[in-house]
Amino acid sequence: MALILTIGCLPTDSLRAADRVPDFTHSRPQGPQRLIPPLPDHRPEPPDVRFGNFRPFNDIDRFILARIKEERVRPKNLCDDATFARRASLDLVGITPTVEDLDRYFGWKENERREKWVELLLKQRQFADHWTVVFGDLLRERGRVIGAPMNALRDFLHDSLRENKPYDQLVRELIAAEGSSESEPAVAFILQDRVEPDVMTVAISDAFLGISLKCAQCHDHPFDWWTQKDFQGLSAFYGGTRRQVIRRDDDRGARGLVLGVTHNARRAGGKFLTGATSELGRGPDALAELVTARDNPYFARVAVNRIWAKMMGVGLVNPTGNFSPLNPPSHPELLDWLALEFIDSGYNIKRIVRLIALSRTYQQTSSDSLKSFTSVLRRNRTDDDAENDIVPGALYEGMPVRRMTAEQINDSILAATGHYPQGFGGRYQPSYLTTYPPRPQSFLRTFGASDRETIPQHMQNGSIQQALTLLNGDFLNRAVRFHPNHPFRIWRRERGYNLSQMVEAAFYQVLTRKPTKYELKEALEMIGNGSDDSAWEDLQWALFNTREFQFIR
Repeated sequence: MALILTIGCLPTDSLRAADRVPDFTHSRPQGPQRLIPPLPDHRPEPPDVRFGNFRPFNDIDRFILARIKEERVRPKNLCDDATFARRASLDLVGITPTVEDLDRYFGWKENERREKWVELLLKQRQFADHWTVVFGDLLRERGRVIGAPMNALRDFLHDSLRENKPYDQLVRELIAAEGSSESEPAVAFILQDRVEPDVMTVAISDAFLGISLKCAQCHDHPFDWWTQKDFQGLSAFYGGTRRQVIRRDDDRGARGLVLGVTHNARRAGGKFLTGATSELGRGPDALAELVTARDNPYFARVAVNRIWAKMMGVGLVNPTGNFSPLNPPSHPELLDWLALEFIDSGYNIKRIVRLIALSRTYQQTSSDSLKSFTSVLRRNRTDDDAENDIVPGALYEGMPVRRMTAEQINDSILAATGHYPQGFGGRYQPSYLTTYPPRPQSFLRTFGASDRETIPQHMQNGSIQQALTLLNGDFLNRAVRFHPNHPFRIWRRERGYNLSQMVEAAFYQVLTRKPTKYELKEALEMIGNGSDDSAWEDLQWALFNTREFQFIR
């Protein structure tokens, strides 16, 4: 009874405190709402600049070099050809190059090989394989979607990337997808979020606008100008979108039901975040036009920034999902230049990938880290303003050493052991063919593959479980076993390699470099007379277990 009386004496305000909307008055930015500035009408003029031994290869380098020179930071040297071959192969097609690939690469003239290599990679089918995973992470693609064929969205992405479909067209098809999930696989993008407008709002603003609106769903954003009304305005574009049950008859007369999506613009509303309007009025078609419009200050910038971050390790705007006046880009003129290049190219993804890969900025070494680090420290010491301290790497004065993604490790093992792209034993396969999200204890999940619940930032760390998986896990142990088309057998059978050449080829196949004299000596002792297949398997297993294999240098 006493307890009841005590509760009854609590102030009314205390009883209702849990129901109140949090007060973010002090954390929200002050003043009227601000958007990032509109794109300029014309591309910024690349600076005409020279500094040290850095000679620009294209206009990207001119913007980077101008800032490096301004900050008095020492840029790194150009990486060697083998390092570039490995780096570009992993970034463009997701696998390390094979001995046969490298033979072709080094057979080209020295002053032509890097450009020819990039062109070759862009034409390979593995480009679509690799970037299907990249965009699958961005769109949180999941293989099992109620009402859609298995892996429908994955197959849509793969087909689009193989055709080099313009990115704005791809996005419009996703946002405004309508019809049967069997005939229109892009419909799976809407079905996977259960056709819930609020969930679609979060997905679209994150992926295509670089804005995290999730915090504005229930209250005004605590750290930006976005309000709950902004969220509701974007959500209203899907107010007339519904799931549709579609009856179908197949060629054999069998009947069944599939799910589709239908839009009723008359029941939809919609207010775009920038205040722009569409002649289409409202509904997903209008939203698709507004998102991909040339005068949308977010769309093209966000797209090229994601590609830049994928290839350079960190975005010009970082994090890539936080586009805001409160988080300005490190190189605003370069970001605008890339965005306008993207638009002028017809939203050609390969065009931006090619430009970045052929820039000197991308081709810098990542081995001379100590000189770069001390150069940045020296600059910081001579600058009286502590707020202007530069973090090593933030100016792209060199390439960071990056850990491979789970998919790159998986696919590189398969490529180096002669199993890509067909997989082996029907059990293991290239990552893009995996039904996402991967199983919790699978090789891909162990190495950090996305669960596709949120957009991953790819800030991956190593773990003891990963080390143990490579040391004694079933995946690698099965991969290195000899089979009729294993590279080691091909080298002996078709190329007639002697033992030293075989060891050298093994190093190139896994690490993209020659062995040192000490490594060659140790490897030759390991394999003996070369007649024991298990010794060669052990050699390849040992190379895969080096830290060097797991990083992009």
